[in-house]
Amino acid sequence: MQFSLPPPVSTALSLLEGGGYEAYLVGGCVRDMLRGSVPNDFDMTTNARPEEILSVFRNFRTIETGMRHGTVTVLLDGMPLEITTYRVDGEYLDHRRPASVTFTASLYEDLSRRDFTVNAVAYHPGHGLLDPFGGQDDLAAGVIRAVGEPEVRFTEDALRILRALRFAARLGFSIEEETARAARALAPTLREIAAERVREELFGFLMADHAAEVFRQYGDILFCVVPEANSAPLLSGLPQVLPLRLAEFLLPCEEAGAAAVLKRLRADNQTVHSVCAVLRVYSSHLSADHAGACRLLRRIPRDAITMALLLRRIHKTEDRAVTEMIDQILSSGDCYRIDMLAINGRDLTALGIPPGPELGAALERAYEAVIECRVPNEKEALLAFLFET
Repeated sequence: MQFSLPPPVSTALSLLEGGGYEAYLVGGCVRDMLRGSVPNDFDMTTNARPEEILSVFRNFRTIETGMRHGTVTVLLDGMPLEITTYRVDGEYLDHRRPASVTFTASLYEDLSRRDFTVNAVAYHPGHGLLDPFGGQDDLAAGVIRAVGEPEVRFTEDALRILRALRFAARLGFSIEEETARAARALAPTLREIAAERVREELFGFLMADHAAEVFRQYGDILFCVVPEANSAPLLSGLPQVLPLRLAEFLLPCEEAGAAAVLKRLRADNQTVHSVCAVLRVYSSHLSADHAGACRLLRRIPRDAITMALLLRRIHKTEDRAVTEMIDQILSSGDCYRIDMLAINGRDLTALGIPPGPELGAALERAYEAVIECRVPNEKEALLAFLFET
């Protein structure tokens, strides 16, 4: 079995071997190559200790990514390569990280600590594939299976439960029966995991190609970390836009509840605002008249409106006339914001209206007249309208 490797990867393997050490590609990059995909990144494992890795790559830029856990990042021709010493993990005390790690000379021991069989694979162009737990067979069968005892793997690190769902949703795989049973039994321990880690896995799951199918089977696991969403729709094949998919997942929460969930998960402000805007429009009574549609476009970002209308259509609550009116306004270039008026503050101060509340009120009167189609959005017509009123 031979895979084509980028030159920096081959160079790194050769340098480690030239220093007298073993070195293998490991984990996700091997999994992706076995599936015929091009890996996004390449990770390596070696029997060289961290200080020995630094010595081998002393002529290159290195980053001491996690020396205590044996990881060094090496930059070769601009490509970052994470190189980690073979290790075994000590006792897990917090359902997330081992209290200690011990370096080992055994690649088998290193692979045996990993989460799923499809990730417990290693490859070297000269030695071929090392697959002690049947990862290649599980890839061919489309199965996510824990390495060893699933209860042990998930008790060690509860985040692996969400990783199982994310991998299944990304790859279109099923979850092996015992692995699924253990995931459900231990799902409550996910509440002990840091919010940022849960968010990363949850968002990755929601954006996966096969999220809907996995959600239908294992939504109860997700509800352990977001119980407010426990009557969410079944992720209706929406475009892969994160605020849109989050909005559908959080539909049962409504706007205020969704904001609370996203803040609890430490989501960034832009994501919180976008999701809340989608849910605000989704739950609003929308007017199909020109003025109502303009006011909506003025108040809510255009992309949030588009996402909300898509949700409304999928869940059979959309009035198509609203969409048609908004499309008409946007395609025709009609004014729907004050800054789209043919007049501005300078025009009004030139007429003697002082800056301040009076000027703002005048612009509001002009805006309302335009969107209600009482006055055309033309400078002379608007100035004459304001002069008369």
